[in-house]
Amino acid sequence: MKRISYAEDHLVTGDDIADAVMAYAQALAMKGQSDSIDVPAVDAAGTPRVFSILVGPASQMLTSDSISVDEARGDEIRDERLVVDLAARTAALAGASPVPVPVGVDSVDLETEQFDVAVLDSDAPDQDGGRPGRQPGGRPGR
Repeated sequence: MKRISYAEDHLVTGDDIADAVMAYAQALAMKGQSDSIDVPAVDAAGTPRVFSILVGPASQMLTSDSISVDEARGDEIRDERLVVDLAARTAALAGASPVPVPVGVDSVDLETEQFDVAVLDSDAPDQDGGRPGRQPGGRPGR
C-alpha cells in the first residue's frame, strides 16, 4: 500500500493504483493539461472511500510507502480497470517516442509507418500550388 499526499491531506491506496496516478499526473503536467480522476482508497481514519483528485501541471503530490500499521491494515486496494485506464491515458499523452538513427546512416525516411505519414497523392497541389514530385510543365521530378 502507498500513501498519496495531496493538498495537505493524504489517502492510502494500492501500489499499482498509486503508481498509475503518479505516471498520469506527470504526463498531464508535461502537456500542460489537467483531469479529474476517481481513486479508491482509505482516508486518514481508515475508512474506505473514493476520492476525486484533480491532477495536472499545478498538482503537488507525492507517494510513499504506507508508514503506519494502521494505514496498511487490510488487503491491498486493487482496481485493475482504473490502472489499465490510467495507463492508456498516459500512453495517449506521451505520443511517439524518438527512434535512434543507426551509426553511419545519413538520413532517415520520415514517410514510413513508424511516423504515421499518409502517402501523398502525387496530383494534389502542395503549399505553393505546385504538384509535389513534379517539375514545372508536369514532368516527374527528382
